[in-house]
Order: sequence, then structure tokens, then C-alpha cells
Amino acid sequence: MKYPHPAQIEIDVGQFQKNIHIIRHYVGASRICLPLKANAYGHGLCPMAEAAVEVGVDMLAVSCLQEASQLRESGITAPILVFGAIHEEQIEDLIELDVEITIASFYKAELTAQKCEELGKKCRVHLKVDSGMHRTGVRPTTALELYSHLQGHPFLDIVGIYSHFASASHPSYPIALDQIGTFLTLLENPLFKSRPLIRHIANSEGVVHFPEAHLDMVRPGLLAYGYLPPTYPPSLAGIAPCLSLKAKVSYFKVVPSKAGISYGHTHIVSQQTRVATIPVGYGDGYRRALSNRGAVLIREEKVPIIGTICMDQFMVDVGNGEAYVGDEVVLIGKQGDREIKLQDIANQCDTIPYEILCQFNERIPRIYK
Repeated sequence: MKYPHPAQIEIDVGQFQKNIHIIRHYVGASRICLPLKANAYGHGLCPMAEAAVEVGVDMLAVSCLQEASQLRESGITAPILVFGAIHEEQIEDLIELDVEITIASFYKAELTAQKCEELGKKCRVHLKVDSGMHRTGVRPTTALELYSHLQGHPFLDIVGIYSHFASASHPSYPIALDQIGTFLTLLENPLFKSRPLIRHIANSEGVVHFPEAHLDMVRPGLLAYGYLPPTYPPSLAGIAPCLSLKAKVSYFKVVPSKAGISYGHTHIVSQQTRVATIPVGYGDGYRRALSNRGAVLIREEKVPIIGTICMDQFMVDVGNGEAYVGDEVVLIGKQGDREIKLQDIANQCDTIPYEILCQFNERIPRIYK
């Protein structure tokens, strides 16, 4: 099927790999672990993994067994860390896939060790510490005890220890500074220095704002896909988005003054105008919250979305401009000198770029260039 959908997500693989090179230079000797959760933040799980491995990313990370399995089935042999809390019935598959497992409790440690012994296989594990996120992770006060417990299991190979920022959005953000302090203080214990461990805490914002948190490995998710925070050092300036969302005008009409547009007539045109229909909707993951507030680019002009966004399509007001069936429409990305930025869309939807990206489903094909 050559043209399965009149819309497509285009991925600039070269820009993605450039982003990784820039991050590599910025973090120096620290390893890079690329998060690939949620279909690589909507970019495509296996193709982005392959592109990352091609430029020497040290480790890949996923949320769950399903994602790890897809990577292994696609032929990815690179180290994979599973961030998510594991469930008892998944442990055997995780071990068989030869992935690295997060351990954050005595209970999960015992389950994993028992299954490893039954299978006669060792398993690489990372100890997760809750330094202030309060989601998953062992408390710092019991981390030493759990670490000692893990060391007592011959089938568990402890290779890393990590934590996760609740927020690191500013270089002087107190929560992040407290978490860094808590984690680094814990790591000063001689027990953690008794064997080499991969120490990691820095996510994208941590990479940008807290060089002291780069440690042995960093985990730049959104940053690797091209999205910088509002303030960043000049050495990261070459990082740029690698994803664009494009479609084609599917219908064009002239509507009279006072005509209502889409479900509920939530928009009434004030005068005769030209309306174009775009074949993308919330069924593709394009946010309904953009109804009557978003915009797209057609012929390098920004035109407003009018009316309620439907499951499979929405309408825009072209005004006195020109638009014809088949014309390119940019929903995210650049057209000429104009751009629809992901952050602006997120702001209009009162959310974050992560959520926008993760909601684009498989109905829209990904094209890798």
C-alpha cells in the first residue's frame, strides 16, 4: 500500500542523529541512554532505535516488556533498560530477552532472583532510588540494605543505580538540587563504591541544566528528539525537531456569511469565506482541544482551524487566500519561512509536548528521510 493515508509524519533521521552527536559532545565521557517509551515519543520505536544505535548510543530504554520485545524481535541487540515496575508473570520473558531490569523493592528482587535461578540465567539489574519523585524507587534510607541484599544473589548482576527528577526545568530549581544532593550523598557510601556501577539521574532537562548530574550516563528523551527548554547553553543550539506532521487538502468550498462550521456549529463565519477540509482528526491523535484555536500552514500562510475537530478531519478558514485539493498542509513543522511549533500547540491544549507527540497513533504512517 503506497499511500495508506493522506497524512504522514515525516522524520528527519539526519537531524535526529545530529541531535545525538551534539548531546554526546556536550556530556563528554557520560554514556547516553536513549528513552524509546511510547513508540519513541510518537516517532516510531524500532526505526528510531536503529538510527540511535547507528550513531553509537550506549543503551536504549523502554517502559515495559512489550516495547523491549518489539526491539528484540526487530533485531536490536543493544543493551535495553526497562524503566517500568515489572510484574511477576513478566519476569521470565524479560530474562529471556536479555534486557536490564529495574529493581526497586525486596519483593521484586526475590521474584527476579528466584526466576533467574530456575532458568539458570543471570540477569543485569539497576537499583532505582526515590530521591524525591515519590513514584517508584526504594527510599534512600533503605537503599543500602536492598543493595546489600541484591549482592547476595549470585544470579543478579548489579550494573547500575539511578533516580529520576520530579522537575529540573531551571538551573536553580530547588527540587532538582535537593534530589541531586540526596542521590550524590547516597552514592558516597563506601558500599556503592565497592564495585563499578553506572550512576544516572539526568533526563533531558537535567542534561541541559545540571552538568553535575551527568554522572556516568544521561537519559535525554525529548532533547534527543529535538526539543530544547526555553533556556539552554549555546553548545546545544544545533538541536532541532526531527518530526513534522503533514497532510493534503481533501476538500474545498465557499461558504456563505453566517454559516456554521462542524459539529455543534461552534464557529459561525462572519462573512462569505473559503473553507478547506484537512483529513486528520482526533482519531489520528490530533488534539480536539485545538478546535477554534489552532492553525496550520497552507501555501506558507497560517490559517486558523474553525469549528470542532472531528474524528477524521477538520476545517480551516482560508479567507481570500488560495487552497486547492491536494495542496500540502503542515500541522507541525515548517513550510517556507513559517512554522507551526509543537510547544505552541501544547500551550494551546494546556499540556506538554510529550503528550502531543505520544498521542499520534499508527493510522498516520511514519516516513523516514
